[in-house]
Amino acid sequence: MAIRIKGKDFQKLEERKKRQLRMFAEIEGCSVEELLARADSFDNSSEKNPPQPEVSKTNRDKTPSAHQQSNDEKNQPLGEWGMKAHMAAKGMTEMSYPSPFSHPYTQKPAPIQSQPQAPQLVGQDKPRPDYRQRRVDRVSSILVDRYRRITNEANSSLLFDTYKGRVLPEVLDAISSSVATQYRSIHGSEVPKTDIRRAFDHFCESVAPYETKVFFGRAGYDPVSRRRFIHATAGQCLMVDAGTMYHQTQVGQPFILPFKSRDLPQTSNIGNHSTFLIDSLFDISALPSEADLLIVAWMVLSWMPDRKQVMLELLGAPSSSMEKAHSLIKCVVDPSTESWQNELPNHVKQFNDVALQHYLLSFSQVVDLTPIQQDHLFNLMRGKPIDWKWKGKKVVANITVQCPVMISSLESVVTVPKLADSTLSIEVEENESRYEIPEQLQSIESALVAGLLMIFGHVNARWAMVEYDRRFDHYGGLADLCRVGELVAESLRRDKAEFWHQFETNQRSRRQFELEESPVAMAILKMLADEPSGVIDMPVKRWLSRLKPYCPESTPPEQWPTTSRGLSAKFKLAKPLLRDFGITLASIGRRGPQCYWRAEKTQPSSVEE
Repeated sequence: MAIRIKGKDFQKLEERKKRQLRMFAEIEGCSVEELLARADSFDNSSEKNPPQPEVSKTNRDKTPSAHQQSNDEKNQPLGEWGMKAHMAAKGMTEMSYPSPFSHPYTQKPAPIQSQPQAPQLVGQDKPRPDYRQRRVDRVSSILVDRYRRITNEANSSLLFDTYKGRVLPEVLDAISSSVATQYRSIHGSEVPKTDIRRAFDHFCESVAPYETKVFFGRAGYDPVSRRRFIHATAGQCLMVDAGTMYHQTQVGQPFILPFKSRDLPQTSNIGNHSTFLIDSLFDISALPSEADLLIVAWMVLSWMPDRKQVMLELLGAPSSSMEKAHSLIKCVVDPSTESWQNELPNHVKQFNDVALQHYLLSFSQVVDLTPIQQDHLFNLMRGKPIDWKWKGKKVVANITVQCPVMISSLESVVTVPKLADSTLSIEVEENESRYEIPEQLQSIESALVAGLLMIFGHVNARWAMVEYDRRFDHYGGLADLCRVGELVAESLRRDKAEFWHQFETNQRSRRQFELEESPVAMAILKMLADEPSGVIDMPVKRWLSRLKPYCPESTPPEQWPTTSRGLSAKFKLAKPLLRDFGITLASIGRRGPQCYWRAEKTQPSSVEE
C-alpha cells in the first residue's frame, strides 16, 4: 500500500534534514559539500574493499608497512558526526521522527545484532574472579575493627575482643564463629572458613602485638596504677582507683574469663546502696551471724587477687540450708553456671582444667582431701602459670591463674600445715525458721552484690592504713584476712574488737582440731602440764624417749617419729600451733654433737594487740 506524504510535511522534513547536515558539518570542521563528498567516498571504498578476514594476534601486533600508512593517510576516516551525516544524507537518521521514505507503522524493526564476543582465553591469560578476594578483604576489615593482638606477662600472643572485652587464644577456632556471624549480619551472606583463615593469617602477620596487663577471672589488680578491677558484664568492668571508695565503669580492660563464669547481678535496681545490705545474707541463710565479719572479710578478700587468698571451709551436715548458704556465697562472689562440684580432681591437669572453668573453686560434700590434692589447692590459691586450653584443646599460650577456694564438708578435711594455716573454718547449723527473703528486696543477689561493693570500696579507700602494718604478720596465711577484717568492721560501723573476738573464737576451735591431728603437739601439752617449772630443755634424742609415754593411744604408728631428725621436723610444724595454746617451742642450738629444743609455758597469744 502506497503512502502519500503531503507537500507541507515533506518540506518540513527536508528542512530538518538540512539543519542536521549543517550541524554535523560544523562539528567536523568542514562545509556541507565536503561532508557529503566524504560520505560518497566512504560508500565507494566500502564497495571496492569488502571486509577482510580477522587478523591473528601475531600479525595484528606487527608494525604496518610504509605503503599501508600512505593509503591510510589518503583515506581520511569519517568521524562520529561524519557517520551521522552520512546516515542523514541517506535517510537513515537515528532520530525518533519518521524518515520521508518510511512510516512508523509500516517500517520493520532493524534486526538486533549481537555484541562481538571476546576471544576465549585459557591458562594464565584467563582473568580470575575477584569475589573471593572481596570476601577476604571484608573479613580482614572485621578483624582489624574488632580484635587486637596483645601479649601477657608470659609473652604469649593473645587476641583481645574489643566488643566483648574478653581475651582469646590466637587460634582460628576462637574467633571463626563470631566473625562468620558478624559477616552474615553486615553483608547478608555466608563466608567460607577458608576465607576467614586467609584473612586471619594475614592479620596475624601484618599486625604487631602490644604488651598489656591481662587479668584472669573475676578480679584483677594493676601494681603500676594500683587500680583494682572487678569484671561485671561483657566488655565492662568496675574500676576503683587507689585510695578511693566509689567505682566507675571501665571499657576495654582485657580479662580472661573462665568458661563457666556469668555476669554479676545488676545493682541498678537497688535504690539505696549501703554496706548494711550484706546483713541480708545472714538473715536468709544458715550462715552464723556470730561469724559474719569473718565471712564478709573472706568475700572481700576474694576480689583482691594481689593478696594471699584463704580457703573457706563450711562445716556441717549435708542439708538444703547448707546448699543454699554455699550457693549464695558463690553467686555473690563469682556467679557461674555451676554453684559447686561434687567430685574433686585428682591430679594437676584436672585441677588446671577446673581453674579454667571457675574463678572461685567450689566443692560440695567433701569427704577427704589427700595431701596431693591439698598441695594443688594451695598452689592455685597462691597463683601459678598453666597452659591454656580452649574448649578442651591445648593452645600455644601460657597464663597465670589465681583462685580462691570454698568447700563444704561434715568436718574439717584439711591436714597439710601450709593449707591449714590459710583456712577459715565456719560451722553452719540447721535453722529453717530464718529463711525468708525480705519483701522490699526484689532481687536478693543484686542487693548482696551492691552491699559487698560498698564494703569493698571502703576497704580499698582505707587499705593504706593496714597494708604495711607488721602486727598482722603474726597470723601467717590469715594476715591479709585480718587486715581486711578490721576495715570490714569499720565499714559496718562496728568495733574492731568485735572482729578480733570472732577471729579468736574461730581460731580456737580450728586449732583444737589441728591439735587433735598433731600427736606430737598433744604430747608436748600433756608433758608440760606435768612439769612444775613449766620449762623443759633437753636434747632431741632425750625428747624422743620422754614424749613416748604421752603419745595418744589412737595415733597411727606411721604418724609418730622414730628418729631425732623426724622429731625435729615435727617440732617445726607444731611451733605455730603450740603458740596459740600458750607454749613457746624453739631450737636453742647445739651443745656439742646434740641439738637442744626448749618448750616453755607462756601467756596465750592475744589475737588483738
